[in-house]
Amino acid sequence: MNYCIRLVCLLTASIMATHALSQDMSGWSDKTVCRLVKNNGGQKHIDEATRRGLSCKAPIKPYASTLTGSNGWEKVPIPDYVDKKTKSPWNIHDNFEDGRLRFNYINNGKNISNSPGIKPYKFKQDPDGNTYLEITVKHKWNTCCHGASFNSAQSGKREFYSERAEIYPVPSPAREKIIWYGFKVRLPKDFIHINDRVMFSQFFNGFKGMKKGPLFKLSYYDKGKRLLIGGDTGGVAHSDLDSGEKRKYGIQLDYYLRDKKRSRAVPKYKYVSGLLTFDATPLGEWTTYKVGIYNTKKDRGFVKVYKDNDLVFDYKGATFDWIGSYTESLIRIGLYRNSDPSGKGYPDQVMHYDDFTIVSDKQTLDKYLN
Repeated sequence: MNYCIRLVCLLTASIMATHALSQDMSGWSDKTVCRLVKNNGGQKHIDEATRRGLSCKAPIKPYASTLTGSNGWEKVPIPDYVDKKTKSPWNIHDNFEDGRLRFNYINNGKNISNSPGIKPYKFKQDPDGNTYLEITVKHKWNTCCHGASFNSAQSGKREFYSERAEIYPVPSPAREKIIWYGFKVRLPKDFIHINDRVMFSQFFNGFKGMKKGPLFKLSYYDKGKRLLIGGDTGGVAHSDLDSGEKRKYGIQLDYYLRDKKRSRAVPKYKYVSGLLTFDATPLGEWTTYKVGIYNTKKDRGFVKVYKDNDLVFDYKGATFDWIGSYTESLIRIGLYRNSDPSGKGYPDQVMHYDDFTIVSDKQTLDKYLN
């Protein structure tokens, strides 16, 4: 009898110890804690969120009631203070926790060939349980858009195609609209930069016969040593870009990697302000981008880019000064790179994405990405 009592006590103590150990949340990410709070995980999770000073210390009822999937996609309510005439055509948030891909992705079409379908897009988990989307681009995947550029180092023109793997919500007209979007991105520790363009997000205004680039893009160049932020605010949509148009409509800042920091070069084309320098994000660590765009021909238009809450790009002026037949706009995250001009192929590249959010105002975006 005494043996049985001792056995019960031993098992009870073991269970209590295991439970106590399981509640050590010090290594959990803020996102994991907030996810459990929103899913009514218990008072212990609310207490942990409060201890960390997170805004999720109580469930966000207006958002939780609009869930269209388990722990993932949300249709974000538009606050009353937002001007309905300029509200974003997209108001969505996806933290990828339920492992369902609800966005469109690049596939075979009019200009795309050799598509691997959904293969480049895989859901993975960090050790703390956080789910994210892994996007991969490989040699000749989703081949598109033949081009040529002059490169004196390679003795003349270099011929290339693009290779890409991107996701995006359904394209929509967005002229005279204010859009704020953001996401978290991580380059794995084994990521290999290439001596070419690797774009990893863009906002693009589409026109019939469009031959110009996006209004906004984030791109690496020069084996990752240069981070380019910018794009084109206008021009003749169906004509090839020339130097005169670029000087008139281009907005661009280049940040060069020096001693674990990125330092700003002299602004090109139209005037854009930004930080002189900021810390570079090491491989294997997450960084957060927030992008604000007022897509308009009016002078009060803007393009603002925050990296980890630092304003690294600030342009004020017309952002939709185009000649052409406008169709729609789109927002994409994922990899878009030039092909290897030698034909041998660049190495596979992988990026991790999380908390893809598009809303109508910065205050709402901050609720999801702070």
